[in-house]
Amino acid sequence: MKLDNWLAQRSQSCPDRVALVADGSEVTYAELEAEATWVARRLAAQGVRRGSVAALTMHPRREQVVLVHALMKLGAVLLPLSPRLSAEEHAEMIAVEEPAVDLGDAGELTQTEADMPLLGEHDMDDLACKVMTSGSTGVPDRVGLTYGNFLWSAVASAFNIGVEPEDRWLCCLPLSHISGLGIVMRSVIYGTTAVVHDGFDAGRVAEALERDRISVVSLVTTMLTRLLDSGADLSGPRTILVGGGPVPEDALEEAIGRGATVVQTYGLTEACSQVTTLAPADAKRKLGSAGRPLLTTHLRIQDGEILVQGPTVAPGRADADGWLHTGDLGRIDQEGFLYVEDRMDDLIVSGGENVMPAEVEKVLLRHPEVADAAVVGREDPEWQQAVTAIVVLEDGAETTPDELRRHCAESLAGFKVPKRVELAAALPRTPSGKLMRRALR
Repeated sequence: MKLDNWLAQRSQSCPDRVALVADGSEVTYAELEAEATWVARRLAAQGVRRGSVAALTMHPRREQVVLVHALMKLGAVLLPLSPRLSAEEHAEMIAVEEPAVDLGDAGELTQTEADMPLLGEHDMDDLACKVMTSGSTGVPDRVGLTYGNFLWSAVASAFNIGVEPEDRWLCCLPLSHISGLGIVMRSVIYGTTAVVHDGFDAGRVAEALERDRISVVSLVTTMLTRLLDSGADLSGPRTILVGGGPVPEDALEEAIGRGATVVQTYGLTEACSQVTTLAPADAKRKLGSAGRPLLTTHLRIQDGEILVQGPTVAPGRADADGWLHTGDLGRIDQEGFLYVEDRMDDLIVSGGENVMPAEVEKVLLRHPEVADAAVVGREDPEWQQAVTAIVVLEDGAETTPDELRRHCAESLAGFKVPKRVELAAALPRTPSGKLMRRALR
């Protein structure tokens, strides 16, 4: 099956509609098409061809979005890399992929143009990009995603939360991760507007929610809590999607209490972003759930692990029966709603009992003086693994580790209560906001 180039098609069907808001300016679909064509011919002059890999190492901005579309016009495979990688990490990625170009700035392109025909269509199975996983549980992995993966992901999301021509989807997530890149891809497929920030700043996002007519925004848990702490008005967007791991119910309740339509979503790079998402109508009724499977996606639980099947799953990532093993633990209730409980790799076995870190973290975060918390298993001669909590306190808090253990004992079985509570100034997280438990072990 062939797909027309999304941007070229949108430049014909809605040329004057705003495609992108970034770096303080608005770009229409006609303007974005012209810029992407101009850049594509300069990329071609540097040897970028169909099937070749092109690395982009930069913070989200207008240039990066233009480059993404330019690479699609050439049929090249995008390799978006985080500018937060160390020099050694970046060099390792470049050595493995051997990209035709490695751009940190569009200004590195020459002024020479290659006079060659640009692609007007793609096969569904053509690779569009190679995206790094978050790296929250180990060494990041490169996942190849096809045009078909992105198309089906966009269709599935639209069936769940809807699409309106005036939609403006705010992206304050890295474009080197599927959560951010997916917004750019979905917006051009829908013919709506992507509002791209060059990073997350609670004040700037709060201002955008009030002034920029934002209708949809994607956040991770830490972003939501910072917006709540800042007193931001969250009532404007018709949908606030929160992913990147379990969300504390008190944060969801507070957001909903302030008039926000906030829903949890569960996804992963290997499934091209969203797998399940709560419908806004179920936000209050199914608080804590990540929703039902999206259109064309199927779920099942096998030995506690979440398995995913469908056309958004990256090629080569499913088993012989077509199921992607996510490595995440979860359960599905009688109505088909998914509840994500933890990572299999993070499961703690203490004294022969299984302890899910997220369950203990949820209790710790209920304490009024706890700002953030992580729970890991540390090797222990008596318990095999000792449940250990690392806690960030609110400014001016005076609670003690013993008090926090007593707080946990009020709600948890004895074997789940942390044997040790350590205080920290901050917790290590990936650029997309996921907790890096391996760094705490």
